[in-house]
Amino acid sequence: MKPYGSTQDTDLSSIPSEFRENYRFLTELIDCRDKNHSAISGLDCLGQRKLFELRGKLNRRQLKIINDYINQLQDSEMFSAPVPAELEASIRIKKRSSWLPWEAEAIRKIERWRNDLSAITTNGTSGRVR
Repeated sequence: MKPYGSTQDTDLSSIPSEFRENYRFLTELIDCRDKNHSAISGLDCLGQRKLFELRGKLNRRQLKIINDYINQLQDSEMFSAPVPAELEASIRIKKRSSWLPWEAEAIRKIERWRNDLSAITTNGTSGRVR
């Protein structure tokens, strides 16, 4: 994963000023969607049977993620992150010091969700409790 603020470090002088903000937003949006996709793809690799076996090793938040994912497999509804990528990108392009409390909470929520998915995938592939 790229560290926070990576789009701000890019040389934007070659981009006309009227497009600069859109470029930063779209770059961050693509990065957020890539992070979400890679987090979810770890669950796809485990298989449904392995997910059922993992249930006893997970905390409550992680168990909810597994249940939502399994329900998505059965009902064909979209399994998605708790914070839309568009919202996350619009928050991340701003300076952290200017975030409102709900924006900081949204970022904490999506990061916790990604960490939980990573822990589930790690438990599923290694067989150890984390």
